[in-house]
Amino acid sequence: MDAQSFLAALTPAVTDADARERFLADPKAVLAAAGLDLPEWFTVTAREGDVAEITITVPALLDLEADLSEEQLAGVFGGCCDCDAWGGR
Repeated sequence: MDAQSFLAALTPAVTDADARERFLADPKAVLAAAGLDLPEWFTVTAREGDVAEITITVPALLDLEADLSEEQLAGVFGGCCDCDAWGGR
């Protein structure tokens, strides 16, 4: 998707109330429908404001050869819990 197509996908959100509601509710789906397929791990959020802006937060640099820490593994699992509170270990 080029910049022109990206802007074309966003334009209805500033000109049509229904399109705006759809974009605010699920911006990633709206962009995907317009041809911008983002990886599952990429989160897209939208909010109303006074100016149009794009903020991209780049995650920490990963060392693909390093072993994952317990904390990172817990994040992959979807979080962690206090096993003792659930009668676990």
